[in-house]
Amino acid sequence: MKVDYINPILIASSKIIKALLQEDITLGRLSLLDSHNLKDSVAIILWMTGDFDGRFIFAIKRNVALQIASAMMGERITELNDMAKSAVAEMATIILGRTGIIFSERGIDVKISYPTLVEGDSVYISTLNPRKRSIINIPLIMSRGNVIDIKIESGDLIRE
Repeated sequence: MKVDYINPILIASSKIIKALLQEDITLGRLSLLDSHNLKDSVAIILWMTGDFDGRFIFAIKRNVALQIASAMMGERITELNDMAKSAVAEMATIILGRTGIIFSERGIDVKISYPTLVEGDSVYISTLNPRKRSIINIPLIMSRGNVIDIKIESGDLIRE
């Protein structure tokens, strides 16, 4: 696994979550996955292309998404409406944008897509090409135990 591609997302996530949510994060146990199966969650999907090609899925339980939206909007949010979803998608976009800046500082040229948000009781997001791509799950654990799972799917993560 290439830590050159993993460390920037950890650095960016820590910095942005601290700034936006006033939360410190700890890193949970990284794992390799075969698929993207989410329960009672929202998923923000972003692509990165260039010297690093990959799909990033920010998987967040609905109740955690409400807390994130509340912190970002400065008021208690009780419904995951369009504005709340937009706030959560913006956080993911900012994290990946900061990751792109770190990549650039390290000589890795990338471009980032617009976010796509999906939500559901049971969400399955197909794997693009399981033989040529790895999925690594990075759980970011916030102070109250809330988790943001960042799933990175890329052929650039396969062990050589």
